[in-house]
Parts: sequence; structure tokens; C-alpha cells
Amino acid sequence: MGLRLKFNLILFAIFAGGLATIAVVANRYLENQAIDDAQRAAATVLDASSFGNLDPRIATGIGSRMVEMKIREYAMADTVSGIEGQVVLKLKASRGNQISEILTTPAGERRLAVARIVRNAQGAEQVRLANVDLASILQTANIALTTLMSSIGAVFVAIFIVLNVMLDRMIVRPVADMARQADAVSVGDFSIPEFIPGSKDEIGVLGIAFNRMRRSTEEAIKLLKSAKF
Repeated sequence: MGLRLKFNLILFAIFAGGLATIAVVANRYLENQAIDDAQRAAATVLDASSFGNLDPRIATGIGSRMVEMKIREYAMADTVSGIEGQVVLKLKASRGNQISEILTTPAGERRLAVARIVRNAQGAEQVRLANVDLASILQTANIALTTLMSSIGAVFVAIFIVLNVMLDRMIVRPVADMARQADAVSVGDFSIPEFIPGSKDEIGVLGIAFNRMRRSTEEAIKLLKSAKF
């Protein structure tokens, strides 16, 4: 296995592990952030509908400009099912008058329910519910994640190319040249040109030392050939 292949395998393993970690952390962060934003939007719409005494249909139209949601109002004593029924049970079980939870519909869809207990003009308890579609929110978060990971992937490719070019010019080529010269010298062929250091770093110092050793070897061979025993 050559030096370049080893380097690239290690580099790929490091970047693959880093990208996987970033993907997991970023996905969790973006999803949580999207859900938090949806919760704030739903709470804002519920506040506006309370202060302005808005019809649920009007409040739904206002809320849908921010996130896909539906506003509903119904009495605590009403017989309801699905998300509405789950919300009533959650409100009854809670100590406060407001909940914000992710619930699952009978069809298996995940919905964000932001609900609070209010009183109508007759003093009866009612539930004001903002039913937010999580699918569209998470889809937006996934698009953001894809954009982020694509950008990081493009940076990785650029770094990968630059590092490979640097490795080739600074290490692989000089070492390969010295290896060819060492092979030639080992069989007594000194016709090959000397190694020309391209820098003053460790590879350049090694090249200078190699040239010095080559000259010493060549001189020693000449002395041996001219010696008379």
C-alpha cells in the first residue's frame, strides 16, 4: 500500500467520521430549533386570537403565514378524539393551563400541539388549540441540513484535492526521485542526475544528505577500483 493511498484512507476516515458527527448534531439542532420556532409562532397566534377575540378560521389564516397550523376552539366537556382528545387529557393531567407537546395522530402523523385553557363569555372552560403540521417544519429543517452538509462536503473535496497536490509535490515526488537514484547507485550506475532539493524543509535536508552520501559512495567505489592489492 503506497503512501498516497494510506494518507487518503486516513484522511477519508477522519472526514467521514467528522461529517457523520456534524450531520447528527446539526440535524438534532435544526429540528429542535424549527420546533421551537413553531412553538413560538403558535403561542403568538394564540395570544393574538385571545387579545383580538379572533375567529379560529381567521387565526388559522394568520398562523399559516408563519407555519402550517390550524386553530381550533372547543369546550373541555366536548367529546373529541384524535389530537383534540389527547390535548384534553394532557391539559387535565397537567397542573397548568397550557401545554406544548408533540403528539401522534391515529394515522401515525406527528403534530405539534400548543394549547391553553380559556374561558368564554359564560365562564365555561374552553380549549384553544394550535395544531401545527410537523412534516412541513421538519422538511424545511432537512433542506437546511442538506444545504449545510453539501457546503461542508464541497469544502472537504477542496481540502482533499489541495492536500493531495501538496503531498505529491512536497513528499511523494522527492522521495520517489531519491528512491530511483538509490536503486541506480546500488548497482553502480552514477549517470543519473543528482537529486535537486526543491525546498529547505526536512525533505530538502534529506536530499542534501542523500547527495552527499551518493558522492561519498561514488568516491569510495572509484578508490576501490583504482586500488592495487
